[in-house]
This record gives sequence, structure tokens and C-alpha cells, in this order.
Amino acid sequence: MSPLSPEPGPTMFPSLVTLLVFGLWLSQRIRAQEGTLPSPTLQADPGPLIPLKKPVTLRCQGFPGADMYRLRKEGSSQYRDVATTRREAEFPIPSVVPNTTGSYYCLYKSQSHWSQPSQPLRLVMTDWYDKPSLSALPSPEVFLGNNVTLRCRSQQWFENYVLHKEGEAGYTQKEGKWYRADFHLSEVTAAQGGSYRCYSFHLDTIYEWSAPSDPLELRIRAATDEPQLHVSSKPLSSANSTTNPAAQNYTVGNLIRLGLAGLVLIILGILLVEARCSQSGALRSGPEVAAQAAIPGQRAKQSLGPVNLQDL
Repeated sequence: MSPLSPEPGPTMFPSLVTLLVFGLWLSQRIRAQEGTLPSPTLQADPGPLIPLKKPVTLRCQGFPGADMYRLRKEGSSQYRDVATTRREAEFPIPSVVPNTTGSYYCLYKSQSHWSQPSQPLRLVMTDWYDKPSLSALPSPEVFLGNNVTLRCRSQQWFENYVLHKEGEAGYTQKEGKWYRADFHLSEVTAAQGGSYRCYSFHLDTIYEWSAPSDPLELRIRAATDEPQLHVSSKPLSSANSTTNPAAQNYTVGNLIRLGLAGLVLIILGILLVEARCSQSGALRSGPEVAAQAAIPGQRAKQSLGPVNLQDL
């Protein structure tokens, strides 16, 4: 080994660690100077779909070291700054109206360097038009793996319709056709069950939507589920009532039992009548046999007169 070469030992490991730390610090400084700090996230509370003149709060969440947050609206030169050392800044909007809707993004500043912008957030105002209606074809109860169509229909013509599932941030947009739009769900899964609403809007006002439709509950059933018996609160009439199979079987059984009981009674009645007739015949034939026994070879004549039963 050359005498000029450093001998391996424990002093080399701290030197490598120092170089790595310095390299990471220098890399962060370079990224900060180039404006490549990590992007923050922008969210709306309670959500991105806000009814007309209702409040909303936009929250920009950054990273440690931030000392200022900025909210900008696309297409506008105006912005709002919030000075804070927290990892989140709030931008309240007390009343959502058409001029407050649009696409927003936020940034944060650290040591005089700005971060990359967040992903855009679309702030939409609802209740600008009358609500449409939402229905399920063929039924809101769907078996796993089957198809269903959710139809959004309006009273007036709109270019676009939106289907939104409650509890989710995203939504599905579709072009309208003849006052409606059909949203096809193929091979549905259990995760697609839930409450849905739909909206309508015009292309020249893409951030002003109609009021939401009434909720539609989509129920996903397994193939082994038992059919549900729906009981109606309306009284049944002879014209529209349906026969319950169990009740029908019970009625038929009662009729059969009643018929058998009636048949037994008839047979018993016949046997009783025959028994009485046989007894009466035996009483009438007694005198004739006695008369024939008294005069052998001759028949008893009717001139003998009536026979007193006490003489027998």
C-alpha cells in the first residue's frame, strides 16, 4: 500500500455522512432557487360544490418551513396572501356567487422562494337553475355484475350533465341529448352502491350549475340475496290486488278439508238410513214367517189381518 494512501478506519464514515448531508442541503437550496419546492394541496370545505350565496373555505396545505401562502384564481391577476408559519392556511369565501366561482390554485413561500402551484380546484356554484330528476333503468336494485343506466332529465335544454356520488370528490360529466343524459354503469360492483345526484349546466357558464336532483339510492345485491317483500300501505282492491301464494294454498287446504268432512257426514247419513230401513223390514217380516210356519205349504194370506206385536 502506498504511504500516501489513507488507511481505512473509523474516521472515513463520518466524512461520508457529512458529504451526504451537505449534498441534500445543497440540492434543496438549488431547487428552492429554481422555484421547485414541493407543491401544496388545495381543498374546499365543505366541498367544491357550493349552493348559491353559501360560504366555503379553501385550505392550502404546504410543508414545514413555509412562511406565507398565496391563493390565485386562473384568468385573474388578483391574489390573496396569508402570512403564517403553520403547514396550512385558510382562505374563506363568505358567499359564493358567479364572480367567485372558477379554478383556483395555491402556492407557499419559504426563504423568499415560491413553491410549484397546487393542482387546480374547480369551485362550482349550484342552485343556479331548476333541479333535474334522476332515475335508474331498469331498477335502482341491481345484482352484482349487471348493468344499470342512471338517467338525468331536465325541464329545459342543457348542453352538459353531471353525475355525482355523495361522499366522493370527483364526478362524471357527459354531453346532454334531448333534455337528458344517460350514465351507463357496466358490471356494477358493491363499491358503486350509494346515493347519487345529478346536475345540468350550459357551456358558457361551466361553473354555474343547476340545483341537485333528489337523491337516488343505488342498491347492489348479491345473486344469492332473497327477494324482498314490499308491503304497501294502501288497501288492496279487487281490481289491483295480487294473491299471496301462501294464503292461496292455505285456502285450498281448508276447502279440501271441509269437502272431506262433508263427504264423511253424507256417508254416515246413508249408513244410518240403511240401518233404520233394515230394522223396519225385519219387524214387518216376522208375522209372515210365523203364519207360514203354522200352515205348511200355504202362503200367508193378507186376510189374516194385522198382527199384534204383543202376541209374538
